[in-house]
Amino acid sequence: MKLNRILSFQFGIFFLVAMLLSSVSSVVFDHQFYLDLYERIHLAERENITSSDLEDSIFMMTDYVEGKRDDLNGTITWRNQVQPTFNTKGIRHMKDVRTLWQRAYWVMVISWILCIVAMVLLLARNKLAGLYDLMQGLLDGLVCFAVVLVFFGFWWFIDFTGFWTWFHTVVFPGNMDWLLNPATDFMIVICPEEMFSSMVFLIAGKLLAGLAPVAGLCLLARKTLPVYLDVLKLEKGSKEDRTQTANG
Repeated sequence: MKLNRILSFQFGIFFLVAMLLSSVSSVVFDHQFYLDLYERIHLAERENITSSDLEDSIFMMTDYVEGKRDDLNGTITWRNQVQPTFNTKGIRHMKDVRTLWQRAYWVMVISWILCIVAMVLLLARNKLAGLYDLMQGLLDGLVCFAVVLVFFGFWWFIDFTGFWTWFHTVVFPGNMDWLLNPATDFMIVICPEEMFSSMVFLIAGKLLAGLAPVAGLCLLARKTLPVYLDVLKLEKGSKEDRTQTANG
């Protein structure tokens, strides 16, 4: 029973981690997200830059972080002069972001693998009863995750700048390359605060949209599976009694 509990909780936690990072990936590397955002906030007009330079720059950056390209070499016309798309400080920061995402990517992959391993072991050990353990593990994980999500969600809502600053100091300790100046660093121009707040909102929305039906299924299974398992036990016991009677 103790092993079942461990596997159950492992399944729940790693499933949530994998879902979170999958949601991050689906938003951060979606080119259409940036096109829609820039159009909505009129960034090209606001910064007096062409839409093509704006789009090429952000796509170059996201493709670099995702590992689809190996450099950030490019040029733009910004403030009436041709210049490299990103300066040295911006490139250093993107190298750190790329390293961070590569680690997060493997955490996501390993989490999905561990989910599958825990699921297979539970079902192999307990058959249908293992499904109940899986649902219970998900519910336990959802409770823990909900507490964390509410805390950071409230912080994000009342003080996004403070939340975002704290996040960067945690993931880039002792490194201040993420502090960019919009007067000199084009990277922060194409990554305005509206982008990050919208990104966090979309990631949370996708995650909740994926977890809501899972949570509903868990609650349903938790309520109905024990009854079904009891019925199976009664039927099995009745069958054994009839067999013993027949043999007697």
